[in-house]
Amino acid sequence: MNMSQYNNLNLYVSKYLRRISRQQLKTFVAILIFGSLGFLSVEYTKKDLNTVADNFGIDCSEVQRLKKAGLYEESRRRFSDLIVHYKINNLLDEEQSSIDLRPFLNCLDADDPYLAHVIENEMLLSPAPNNSEYNLVNPGRKEMVNNNQALDIMEMVFKNKLKNGFFVEAGAADCEFSVSLPLEANYGWTGILVEAVPGFFKHCKKVNRRSYLINTCLGTDTHPSFMEFNMHSSGIADEKTKTKAMAGFSSNSKSKKDVFTIQCFPLESILSALYNPVVNLFVLDVEGFEFAILRAIDWTKVNIEVLSVEVDLAGVMMKDSSVEIIRDFMKSKGYERFTHRNDLNPTTGKNQNDLYVRHDIVQKYNVVQLPEKSTVVDSFMDISNYDLV
Repeated sequence: MNMSQYNNLNLYVSKYLRRISRQQLKTFVAILIFGSLGFLSVEYTKKDLNTVADNFGIDCSEVQRLKKAGLYEESRRRFSDLIVHYKINNLLDEEQSSIDLRPFLNCLDADDPYLAHVIENEMLLSPAPNNSEYNLVNPGRKEMVNNNQALDIMEMVFKNKLKNGFFVEAGAADCEFSVSLPLEANYGWTGILVEAVPGFFKHCKKVNRRSYLINTCLGTDTHPSFMEFNMHSSGIADEKTKTKAMAGFSSNSKSKKDVFTIQCFPLESILSALYNPVVNLFVLDVEGFEFAILRAIDWTKVNIEVLSVEVDLAGVMMKDSSVEIIRDFMKSKGYERFTHRNDLNPTTGKNQNDLYVRHDIVQKYNVVQLPEKSTVVDSFMDISNYDLV
């Protein structure tokens, strides 16, 4: 540890010495002993996470000041890449899941090279081999005929011609009840499956998806950030029936019992970790917070051809959102809206998803609206068999 690191840590210790817990004291001891390694790893419990609000003492404004002054390496020397682990108990068994928080990453721009390095080498799980067999609870989920959204994407947009495409699916759930699975299984697509809920992600790792997996959420800011996330439900989807939405950001959650702090990352950061591929399809299903993610994207730095966006909860969980706001926003970004067929959500009484196609792709594939199909498949997920935490 050099003198600059020592002085920085000394200021941090002095500021918080009077209000640290025993667990936080262990953090400081770890910093003093292991700070010279360049990154740190400490264990917390959920009740000890009272330093999240101040980013665990790492001053992002100072990191940015040093970076703008051309002293990026100095910022790396002064502020260690602290890794905070805390464990959460599963509800139906004795296993625990671990959540990692890295406050230094919150100080970095979405396209920062170090951030891309961390995501690529420490967060993304590699795809299963192309010749591996799927391990599915319901093998029918990989068939195109059983997924209305996948059918629309191939029949309405790509005319069943696009093979080896690339997708991002945010809110991938168990990676089996998935829009991208039939595309992967039948057309050789690959991509990134983004899922924040540890219980779902645990199942994702068993499925043998031929795509990257990452246990996180897409962020609502232009840099990584800590967010409160309800692992069971983002809130009430329908007041009449009191039907709950699936897991999601917790701004609409009345109970904090299932709310945990997690770290979310901008879409650009995750794509940068894979060297910015063309995204043929972006599936966004995050229980009412879709607009928050869409407006955080720097659209000049991504190449997204088609989006399938859940819209029936717009304005329910996130009050400054609505279906109209999302549609106007996507129009402003150069996308034309089409209607997914057979997409009525019986709970909300609304079409569940919108299909957005960029204008040049509309022209390239002569995309036109197709009529409803006579056969309706079940497009709603039963989560009762999952321990979501």
